Parts: sequence; structure tokens; C-alpha cells
Amino acid sequence: MTEQLKIWQSDFGDAYTDRNPGDWRKRNAAFQVMLEGLSIRSVLEVGCNRGQNLIVMSELFGDRCELAGVEPNQHALGIAKASARNSRIVQGDAFNLEFKDGYFDLVMTACVLIHVSLSDLPRALNEIYRVSSHYLLAIEYFAEEETVIHYRDHDNLLWKRDFLGHYQTQFPDLDLVRQGYWGPEDGFDRTHWWLLEKSGMREQP
Repeated sequence: MTEQLKIWQSDFGDAYTDRNPGDWRKRNAAFQVMLEGLSIRSVLEVGCNRGQNLIVMSELFGDRCELAGVEPNQHALGIAKASARNSRIVQGDAFNLEFKDGYFDLVMTACVLIHVSLSDLPRALNEIYRVSSHYLLAIEYFAEEETVIHYRDHDNLLWKRDFLGHYQTQFPDLDLVRQGYWGPEDGFDRTHWWLLEKSGMREQP
């Protein structure tokens, strides 16, 4: 249990969930761009909160795709189970994903790694990498250098980083497939995104 997880499992995390109801429809076009042309039959979102992204992918892929989400906050977990009904939602966190190696075609995070301390980040990335057989998608805040952001009276809860660099340094076999930026008009909060693929798994045209 990290210091950050304790905060997100508390009333602080409940309040975040209630402040951010979101609208999955606004993200539909963004996910089409990020995942266009990929053969995806199973997806895990680590830190799915209310399940908004899983609803989008259910719309995109339909019944042919197995969807799952992991969420540490009980309040958000209950909302996700009620809203993302085509997905398997379980309590958990990025440090201990209870799935077999390579179980999912795609494993993703959206504004989750920004809340992981630098000392804990390698553990989280390792678990995400482990349960992915093919793709990893990170939608996170970007900065070339580690940058602490003062967030709701906390200085230990939000960081901007070069997450692409962290992934490829820790796992040199990851290739960048595509990348971009999403703003509020896309349903996201000024985030960069990177789609990565394990070497040797590149799909043939």
C-alpha cells in the first residue's frame, strides 16, 4: 500500500469521482484514432474509475472484445460496475494485477501513472507490461523533466513526466506505434498519449 493509494482509497478519491462524472461520448472519436486498425480482442484498463473508457471501447469493439477494469477506490468501483456493464470490474491497483502473463491484447492507463511516485513507477510499469501480450496505451500528462504539481493541498500526488521515455528505458523492446495530444474538446484534460507495441508482435499489413 503506497502513500498515494491510501489517499485515493479515502474520501479524497470519492470526492474526485463525484467531481468528474465525464461524458464517454466525447472520447469516442479519440479512441477511434488511437486504436484504429488494431486487432483487439481483450482490454484491461488499470485505474478505470467510473468506467467511462470501458464504455467507449464496448461501443467500438462490441461483444467480440473482452473488457476488464481494475480500480482501487470502492466508490468508483461501484459506479463502474453499474455503468460499464459489459466489462469485468475488480478492485485492485497497478502494483498487483491478478491476471496471467500476457492475458490482454491491450493494457491501458488514463491519468493514472501521473499519481504514482517515481520510486514506485517501475513496479507499476512492470505489472502493466507483464499482463499485456501486445499493446500498451498511456494517456498521461507530459513533461520532459519530472515535474511536481501542487494538487488540492498535496505535493505528493501528481507528477508530469516523459512516460514514453520511462516505458522504453525500462522495456527496450517496446516500439512506439503512434502518439498525440488530447484536450478538453476531445473529452480529456490536456493529456499526451502513446501507443506502444512489444517488438516481434507487429501486425502484418
